[in-house]
Amino acid sequence: MHRPIFGGIFGAGRYALASTPCIVRGLHAVRYFVIEPATGAVFSLADDKTEALDAARAMLAANDSSDTSAAHQAELWPTEHPRVRPVVDRRRPISKRRRDIFAKSRGCCHYCGGALTLDGIWHVEHMLPRALGGADEASNLVAACAPCNLGKGDRTALEYVTAGHGTRRRHE
Repeated sequence: MHRPIFGGIFGAGRYALASTPCIVRGLHAVRYFVIEPATGAVFSLADDKTEALDAARAMLAANDSSDTSAAHQAELWPTEHPRVRPVVDRRRPISKRRRDIFAKSRGCCHYCGGALTLDGIWHVEHMLPRALGGADEASNLVAACAPCNLGKGDRTALEYVTAGHGTRRRHE
């Protein structure tokens, strides 16, 4: 939405005060800018109406030429934007509970003894499965590699180990 500005440096409606909704720091807000609708040139941009008007007044007063749009458009935004690829860290944060379980297991699978990495693929394993009433308490949780955890299923840790599973030979 925009409406013409009359009087003073702005002339007889040649420039307009425009607003646009936006989000600033996670909250809904409004940004104001002074434009020349005929050319689409933007002369100022601010979070407050008076700041937008003051900046446009200063810019227009400093330039006496008739073609102000080209001169001031470049001052607001450069014509060429650098092509910079943002660095994105695709790793997910590791929770405190997961770090504690990893430390408790000394970086090894509880069943086969295979080496695990903190940010690798391993499971937080319930020695007494939740299906059999096992709790999410630290004393019931261990680190396990995916093959051991998936092979164990809903058996207890003792049932799984006594059945001959969870040895290094099984995974090799």
